[in-house]
This record gives sequence, structure tokens and C-alpha cells, in this order.
Amino acid sequence: MNKRDIVELLEYSQWAKSRLLNSLEPMKQEDFEKDLHSSHGGVRGTLFHILNAENFWLRRLTGEPVVSLDEAKLKNLNDFKQEWDQLDKRLSELVNGLSEEQVQASFEYQDRKGNKYAQPRIQLLHQLVSHFTYHRGQIVAMQRQLGYQPANTDLIVFYREKKG
Repeated sequence: MNKRDIVELLEYSQWAKSRLLNSLEPMKQEDFEKDLHSSHGGVRGTLFHILNAENFWLRRLTGEPVVSLDEAKLKNLNDFKQEWDQLDKRLSELVNGLSEEQVQASFEYQDRKGNKYAQPRIQLLHQLVSHFTYHRGQIVAMQRQLGYQPANTDLIVFYREKKG
């Protein structure tokens, strides 16, 4: 995998995120907040988990202190969209500003427990995309469980739309 590949995967992730968030617009606030006893409660809790994890990875990659987002400020879907727009912009700028060598180079970081790791940046970026893909599937299942129609966020659909 190279920089071009990871840039394309990040574009896909942002495209899928936009489709997912738009598909959540018809959801009633009580369904958005409902505890469905999933790994992060429900839709809102899972969205916060994904957003906060992306925030952590971006902060690690930029050398900023790794601090959690204020969950209380994210009350509704629009709050999530605004926060994600800012995060996606910063992430795209970061990755586009890296050389191929920097993308492939080993990167040292700590997890929230203080464990130290060194891995190529590209692996961290791939984790960020993969993590969202996993939890997006959970949200799709929750949407169906609650009677809503999820968006199709398959990678092949992204490729078809990108080609056209």
C-alpha cells in the first residue's frame, strides 16, 4: 500500500461517512439516543466512539496531546457533522502534506494506557479507515433494527461513482 492508496481509502471513508450521516437525518432524536445494548450503546454512542477514535489518531499523528472530545457538546446529528467536517479537513490536509517516505516511515506513539508503539504511519491511517468501516456496519444494523433505511456505503459503489 502506498500514499495514493491510503488517500483513496480516506476519500472513501469520508464519502461513506457523509452517506451514513445523511441516512441518519430522518431518525427521531429518541431513536438516535436510544440504548440498543450494542458495544457503545446505540447510534449516538457508536458515532461518538468513531469520531473520538479518529480524533485520537489525528492528535497522535500531529503530535497534539491526546484528549477526548467533549461528548456533551455533541447532542444531535448536526453537531456530529460539524465536528467531523473539521476533523476530516485536518486529516486530509495532514495526509496530503506527507511525502511517500513519511507515509511509510515508522511513527512512535502511545495508546491511552501509556503503552508505546512504533509502526508505519500508513498502518495507523489504515486502522483509522478500517475502524470506521467496522462500526459503520454496526450503525447500519441499528438503523434496520429501528426501522430506518441505511445508505449503501459499499466500496464498489464509491468506485462506480468516482469513475462516473
